[in-house]
Amino acid sequence: MKIGRGWHPVNLPAAIDRPIGYSGGYATRPGEGETAIMATEPVPTDLRERILGHVGELPPQQRSIADYLLDHLDSVPFLSVPALARRCGVSEATIVRFSQRIGFSGFTELKGALVDLLQERLGVADEREPGDLGGDVLETVAGHEDRNIRLTVDRIDRVVFDAIAERIFAAERVHTFGMGISAHLAGLASYALVQIGVSASPLSTGYSSPAEQLVAARRGDLVLVISLPPYSRQSLDLIDAARRLGIATVALTDRLTAPAARAADLALAVRSDNLTFTNAVAAMTVVINALATAVAARHPDRAIDAFARIGKVLADDPDVMPEGS
Repeated sequence: MKIGRGWHPVNLPAAIDRPIGYSGGYATRPGEGETAIMATEPVPTDLRERILGHVGELPPQQRSIADYLLDHLDSVPFLSVPALARRCGVSEATIVRFSQRIGFSGFTELKGALVDLLQERLGVADEREPGDLGGDVLETVAGHEDRNIRLTVDRIDRVVFDAIAERIFAAERVHTFGMGISAHLAGLASYALVQIGVSASPLSTGYSSPAEQLVAARRGDLVLVISLPPYSRQSLDLIDAARRLGIATVALTDRLTAPAARAADLALAVRSDNLTFTNAVAAMTVVINALATAVAARHPDRAIDAFARIGKVLADDPDVMPEGS
């Protein structure tokens, strides 16, 4: 049985022609000032840079091509222009214009870049078909989450990751926010940060606008938005409100072209592909835990003090059962 969506490998034929003059060769994406976003797939650096450099100005139809390309890197090299146009719901001319808009001479050259990428990543591909549950659902789901984690960790820009950890440590207070499943993850992020001595709290979804809660925020605070599909307009409004107040913003989201990733000062993309029509969250919890751990490891005194104080609070609380009881 196959359900939902998910990344899967393909067997790349040896003879997929590359455009004449295409050289390939990709490196890790460098930082880009205040804004840097990690790929959810192993996207070649030059292609990712081109997309990120133009995504804010792409018309809606071309943005849908960017989204499809980044989510289906395993299949795009095998598609003709008409086939890709049908899948994206756009005209063939729009495919060509998109390719040229991001710096290629046409779709053939863009396809060549993706061919090299596929050959590089086949060494870590999983042979399971997309959404194939097999005979052991638990094992299949665990394997799928493991792949989300592995690909996320492999592709996170460590410079951006470190910059976010430093922003969290330096913030007077961290305000986390999300809608739907992202709200639960925002709560988890606040909990993890409090445990290491960072002043943090989730913003409520019960207000007419989450931006209302920034009235008492200070310029030294940080807004951390978690935004998984379906994307919420409220998350974007919150980032915009924080920017107007001079408050730094960080987004954890699922893709390079997600609205929150484009709007925030710093962002990481975290895979949330699932076998059902919901977001998988294992990779996001790993990233949240890793950020909290990075802050604690670099500034252990505050984390140790927080641990001691929390331990005393729990020891004095009659409702907390002692270990081993």
